Amino acid sequence: MTIEDLRDRLKGERTAMLTTVDERGTLSARPLSVQSFNDFGDVFFLVSRNADWVNPAGAEAANVAIVDEGATWLSIAGRLHISTDPKLLDELWDDTSAAHFANGKSDAVVAHMQSDRWEYWTAANAAVQVFEFVKAKLSDDAPDIAESGTIET
Repeated sequence: MTIEDLRDRLKGERTAMLTTVDERGTLSARPLSVQSFNDFGDVFFLVSRNADWVNPAGAEAANVAIVDEGATWLSIAGRLHISTDPKLLDELWDDTSAAHFANGKSDAVVAHMQSDRWEYWTAANAAVQVFEFVKAKLSDDAPDIAESGTIET
């Protein structure tokens, strides 16, 4: 699979879990709405500039996890950068974003997850799984119901 294949599979999925290292040195995750993916596998979010986990000082190790309706699981590892670039904010802003920020764009910053690696797992739909299990039982072959892989970005 390619990044484009995975983006196509996840079309419509806007919720992701972003995990960062907190002030105690432990992992902390929060749900965010995905604004976009670029061709290099980077992920962009709009977040509150006042969120306690936002670190404008520099890049930090992070992970984004996304799952669609139980057929695709995606883990994106990389570095999180916080950007106050107004042009980028304008590109990502939409009506849904406006509903989350009481004072509009002045409350928001861009969380740019610069990816290093995409890991994925996919599963066939339920009908295909049943067929594959029956076929495997009759033929003594392993069922072909899933795929996994890694894409270095």
